[in-house]
Amino acid sequence: MRLPRIVVCLLCSATITAAQTITLDPSTFPPAMKEEVEHIAEGFRKFPGDASVLYQVASLHARAGHTALALATLQKMADAGAGLQPRPRDFPGLDENLEFRRIVLSIQKKNPPVQRARLAYEIPEGDLVPEGIAWSQTMRTFYLGSVKRKIVALSENGAVRDFVQPASNGLGQVVGLRIDDRRGELWAVSEAIGPKPADLVIGVFRYKLSDGSLIHAYAIEGAEKELLNDLVIAGDGAVYVTATNAGTIYRIDPVSNKVEKFLPDGSLPDPNGIAVTNDDKYLFVAGWYGISRVNLRNKKIDLLLKPANIADGCLDGLYLYGKDVLIGIQNCNDDPGRVLAFHLIFDSRIDAATVLESYNPMFDGITTAALAGDQLFFMANTQFRKLAKDGKPADAFDPLKLLRLELNAKPKR
Repeated sequence: MRLPRIVVCLLCSATITAAQTITLDPSTFPPAMKEEVEHIAEGFRKFPGDASVLYQVASLHARAGHTALALATLQKMADAGAGLQPRPRDFPGLDENLEFRRIVLSIQKKNPPVQRARLAYEIPEGDLVPEGIAWSQTMRTFYLGSVKRKIVALSENGAVRDFVQPASNGLGQVVGLRIDDRRGELWAVSEAIGPKPADLVIGVFRYKLSDGSLIHAYAIEGAEKELLNDLVIAGDGAVYVTATNAGTIYRIDPVSNKVEKFLPDGSLPDPNGIAVTNDDKYLFVAGWYGISRVNLRNKKIDLLLKPANIADGCLDGLYLYGKDVLIGIQNCNDDPGRVLAFHLIFDSRIDAATVLESYNPMFDGITTAALAGDQLFFMANTQFRKLAKDGKPADAFDPLKLLRLELNAKPKR
């Protein structure tokens, strides 16, 4: 789940020239933005030309009413050539601005729609809001988490049933999901989205694929404000769980059932999607402005290098395809979201990026995906923004659409 912190501030004069330097100054923004500003400031200092960083900078200025600065920063982001399409809700007050419209149209003109995904399944229960999705090759079944505190199974023939009943054993709103076909298990992240019910367990749940019975519930004490998010299963069975707000990763030993923080808090920039290399040497972890590589042996962290025209920030789901391709679902800095393939060199650098899907009219909240051989399945319309909030009732939900994208053995550059 991506809960972006769109948070940078800059101090510039009212008129911006091409040669003028954009600098950070939290004092130019309302006090209510202070926490956001401080959170993002380090990333901006390190990567002032990164497209994902510039997107957040421009959005913040729009929120603060700094129209000239917002537009200037947005133009600089567009000039980077990464193809990020501004989401109107991230730029309040600019919908009718002619310069904003010009920038938006220029980005789309240079990055035309890529629409190759096809409808695979439709699920009538539209209010599932399935943040996580996973595929079991042995069971030939998809598994979808839900904010309704349950897990749903979707068979190849389209039949849908509850795999884990609502709130059983304290299961909360389900976010990350992964399958361990080797051991016949499903792992799910249980979180509280909104006020936490007394019976809800924040942590990770482990189930048998054969019948959905609970193997173990790993309550993670003190994680109420950390936002447990996604997880991945290494070859030895160890499970790694991202904690977005804490900037860290938890490790679960499936034999001893020990849960521990694998990295100190603040080690990663809003970690979300996570993948592991086939040799269990590295983790790849998505962050708000890039993908980090974590060495599982010595815990060394390196941000993947990349050309200036690639934006690898704000990836919700992240998956290793083959040996050298990462597939990411980008959803908090692009409208209406994109599916991307990042081609790696020596697990340390992004050489190129390919847009696999963009500007799809069915998109309404893309989040995570599931690899099934050479096919990628992902939910087109989780409709998260339709949920009830602030005392307002939920909007009407449409049936869920699960899309299939053929990868053709390996995404071409």
